[in-house]
Amino acid sequence: MMRSIKAAKFAGEAVKYIVLTLLAVIFLFPALEMVLKSFMNDLDIRFGALFPSVFTLQPYRDALDAQYFWWLKNTIIIGVINMVGITLSSSLCAYGFSKLRFKGRELCFSLVLATLMLPAICMQIPLYKMYYAMGWTNSWLPLTVPGFFGGGALNIFLMRQYMRGIPDSICDAAKIDGANKFVVYAAIVMPMCLPIAGYVMLTSFLGCWNDFMTPLLYINEPAMYNLSLGLYYRYVNNAGGIPPANVQMAAATVMLIPCVVLFFFFQKVLINGVSVGAVKG
Repeated sequence: MMRSIKAAKFAGEAVKYIVLTLLAVIFLFPALEMVLKSFMNDLDIRFGALFPSVFTLQPYRDALDAQYFWWLKNTIIIGVINMVGITLSSSLCAYGFSKLRFKGRELCFSLVLATLMLPAICMQIPLYKMYYAMGWTNSWLPLTVPGFFGGGALNIFLMRQYMRGIPDSICDAAKIDGANKFVVYAAIVMPMCLPIAGYVMLTSFLGCWNDFMTPLLYINEPAMYNLSLGLYYRYVNNAGGIPPANVQMAAATVMLIPCVVLFFFFQKVLINGVSVGAVKG
């Protein structure tokens, strides 16, 4: 009896891991193909080979020129600015909604959450008209400044849920000792919110790293492109001729590396941050 139970349990676990492995292969195959093609020569690309006959780094030499690294620098700058701005502004909003008592607090928070139901594409035309009237087009201002004004409803929600798990007695004790509201926020609340703050910082940076639509709308000067927009104009919308697929794959592989590295080192922050933030309070 015990052997049959153990055998059934083993079979169930084996089936589960086989299914998960197959799903992982299916989802990772496009990325694996991209990496393999980035090491192929032109002949392998022309005949549609699945594996390189000879591994070559020439596609990387052709893809990684000075302009590529210039766009990479722009992307990092925009990402870091948003990482700081979104985390700071969303934490301030969350602090107000979780620890400050004022009339209409729950109504205001409900209105903030209601913005999650608005499709982002519906806001593009009003935002463009507003930024155009302000003279912000063809600059980084539409890509960076909005991050300092709220940080997004979802980030505010996650930060608020986590802050609600911090006992009010700790904040009240600090106020009795003479700390004002900003000191309580900076010296007490935020140090206790590092897990969810780390999650917001990482997702904000990765969101800017992969952002294509926003720079496409507002940036016209090639020197101000981020990496996504620069690669689009170089490899997709290029009237002067599109480089071979192996060069394109090499450029895309290098762009993928920071995302993989960040997830590898901070996967616990990314996985636990949203779950912890969702159940706190």
